[in-house]
Amino acid sequence: MCHKTWVLCLFLGFHSTPMLAEGKLLWEDCVWIGMERNGNLGLEQMRSEIFPILTKDKWKQYLPKLGVHYFGIFSKNQEQIDQEYRDVRLQIQQLLYDGGETEREKQKIEIRRLIHSEEKKLLREKVFKSISFSYFNSVKRLLVDSIYQLRSELYHWEEKKRKKESELGLSPKGELDQRKVWEVDFQSKKIHSESARKLAYLELQQAMSLLPGVNFVLDTGLTERIRIFDPNNIKTSFDENHPIRKKARLQMELAELDQESLDNDWKPKLILGGYLGKNGNAGFPLQNEIYGLSFGVQANLGGTSFQTNTQNGIQSEGNGIQRIPGYGPQPVGPGENSFQSGSIGLFDDIGRNKKIFDSKMSLLQAKSEWKQSEILVLNQIQSTEIRLIEIYSKYNLYLENTKSNLYQHRFKKEERNQGIISEIEYLKSEEDVFIGFETLLDHYFQYLTTALELVLLIGEDPFDNRYYKLESKTVPNDLTIVLEHWKQNTSSENRKINEPKLKRTYPFLMEDPYETR
Repeated sequence: MCHKTWVLCLFLGFHSTPMLAEGKLLWEDCVWIGMERNGNLGLEQMRSEIFPILTKDKWKQYLPKLGVHYFGIFSKNQEQIDQEYRDVRLQIQQLLYDGGETEREKQKIEIRRLIHSEEKKLLREKVFKSISFSYFNSVKRLLVDSIYQLRSELYHWEEKKRKKESELGLSPKGELDQRKVWEVDFQSKKIHSESARKLAYLELQQAMSLLPGVNFVLDTGLTERIRIFDPNNIKTSFDENHPIRKKARLQMELAELDQESLDNDWKPKLILGGYLGKNGNAGFPLQNEIYGLSFGVQANLGGTSFQTNTQNGIQSEGNGIQRIPGYGPQPVGPGENSFQSGSIGLFDDIGRNKKIFDSKMSLLQAKSEWKQSEILVLNQIQSTEIRLIEIYSKYNLYLENTKSNLYQHRFKKEERNQGIISEIEYLKSEEDVFIGFETLLDHYFQYLTTALELVLLIGEDPFDNRYYKLESKTVPNDLTIVLEHWKQNTSSENRKINEPKLKRTYPFLMEDPYETR
């Protein structure tokens, strides 16, 4: 955790100097920094906070509604008796029954929360893939560029030697001209390699949400820490809870709930109410106690609304005013006072048929999208698996070809030293090696990107799964062995073997506790 905090603080401070060797970023570091800094992920996290608020509001439907109400009438007119009336009451209203609509609304909110959770997972997977693919490309370009750099260093050293031999007449001029042509082609490829490395670096910065001025150093030992497995020997499983599939199922459930709400809107709402207070005709304090109960029914019958209300109240002493909905205030005396009211709105919901049609269409569309998502994900898994097997087979072919090129190159080197072959033949042999290396590395990292894509589709750990495993220390493999042989052939001094690098473990895609597959 200290390492993660230190790295994150470093980039939040926008340091412009390269990081020290011990601060080289691993794959896990780049993913962590990029996902922490991604604005879209932060925005979606903020949006998810609305769902507990909406659920809490729906829970309030079950609670009684309380309110304090004040009502006053004052009349001081000529040739009329002055009147003064005040009424203060505490009112309460409780929903007894609503046909299950409140519960359905709570379920809809929960389903929308789960849909949003799956959308966040898809966004995180997208960001994770973007950072990882950019990291793989950057490491690949760094390795390819190091191959060209090693060859360039040795070539410049040999060039000085050849120029000296040419000046002494030990090397024919025609061969020097042919080497010049080779050098132009080599330098062109080297320039392209340097440009590709810089572009890959910028792409990774963008994927990590870093400004172009922020410098960092990547650890290029990924090939030493990762172990890949033969996909031909692996049986691929299907993830039932992949975010695309789960989101489609949830959308279908939401459409079914909307349909159920429309089918049950005929069920009445039963509301019980009451009040307790005082009124009076002589200012404060008020003199007369009042209290009462009310009962109401609301229903929708095929687009026709129905509403009824009954209220029974008690006025202890004096005169009061009873407020009747639709009729205004009515004077009442001491004792029991009540009223009943009812209304029917004939076909006042003129858009009901369209609501029914839209609800059915939404449900049909949700079912169709669910079927298409099932087909899409399953086809993606199978097609990705086919591509992965193809890439792995090609990787092994190019690996054997590179080994063969290295083996042949050793003989060419001996033949050149003995003067059996020309310098140009030797350079062509050497070119076959580093071009083969570039193709080999390209297929190696294609395997990693394709395997990562497949791993996310089947819902496995992107750092430890059936197609590859990120080890906690360096592991020997064919790729690192042939790379080391190339370095030894092109370098006059033995290079130090890198110490094992511990793997940083981070949460899988930074999922919230409730977001599990």
